[in-house]
Amino acid sequence: MSKKKNKKVNKLLVYVLVLVAITIIAILFSAKQKPEAVNSIAKEDVAPIITLKNDTVILPVGGKFAVTATATDTEDGDISSDIKASEIDTNTAGTYEVTLEVIDSAGNKAVAKQNVIVRAELTNGLPVLMYHFFYDNVTYYQEDNNWLNINDFEEQLKYLTENEYYYPTWEEVDQYIDGKIKLPEKSVVLTVDDGDASFFDLAVPMLQKYKVPATIFVISEWYGWRYNANMECVIFESHSHSMHESGGNGKGRMVNWSKEKIIEDLKLSSKTLGGADVFCYPFGHYDDTAIEALKETGYKMAFTIVGGRVSVGYNKYTLPRVRVTAGNSLNYFASSVR
Repeated sequence: MSKKKNKKVNKLLVYVLVLVAITIIAILFSAKQKPEAVNSIAKEDVAPIITLKNDTVILPVGGKFAVTATATDTEDGDISSDIKASEIDTNTAGTYEVTLEVIDSAGNKAVAKQNVIVRAELTNGLPVLMYHFFYDNVTYYQEDNNWLNINDFEEQLKYLTENEYYYPTWEEVDQYIDGKIKLPEKSVVLTVDDGDASFFDLAVPMLQKYKVPATIFVISEWYGWRYNANMECVIFESHSHSMHESGGNGKGRMVNWSKEKIIEDLKLSSKTLGGADVFCYPFGHYDDTAIEALKETGYKMAFTIVGGRVSVGYNKYTLPRVRVTAGNSLNYFASSVR
């Protein structure tokens, strides 16, 4: 074969190889891109998801409905602020259905329904229940009337749930005392003193079962290690850091220490518990100095062991509670929260 023909053949072979290489690259590139294109289309076709914080919302007559649900989208992320709610007339007591709707940037829509119960306003004061310890006769045993049988506690939670009680937040309690908002009938707050192991081992599973929130006033020096910001249904507030000890004159440290020392203790307790701003007096002992210390450290309210209900206009630093003790019937409990 002549040199001229060889050059032509070699040139043709180079062209063929280049063409084959280009084709292979194109095929590989196309194969790599197709799944992404499919995923992109699939993502654009996926509607956002609305998650209800509660299936039912309870409001007093004249109360304002506020969206508490969240919405997430595969492309847009958190779009909770875009949720729109249908309007209802809260000036008339009754049960209503609100339609929640959200649309993502691709035009996909999600819809959810939420029940709203509108009740007459609370007129006889807010019962803030005071518990201490729990027993089951297996792990824990009753020592005095402050120890409540866990079966009785479950009966109480079941009663509150079946009768659709409303559990205001501490912010709502604060606004209620100031007269800024109204609370619906059948409102109640659950509090537990100290932070004893029996609460976490026996009571917390019951609270989670019935989805009832409760505040644990923790002696942070003794039980502060139990603090868990993600614990379901449990709100951690302060029972002091180390003032739940005898001071002098038969009274606790809080009415014996200087204001500066009390403030130091309060700050440490709040830090240990992730930022407490509601307080429970150790042994129920307090004085003007203690109240000044609470105000200066940012605590918004404080509870005594004096019996009674919280009402509009009450002094936020001498608030009463309703003690729950062993030996009382379910009917007695029901009458204490009505």
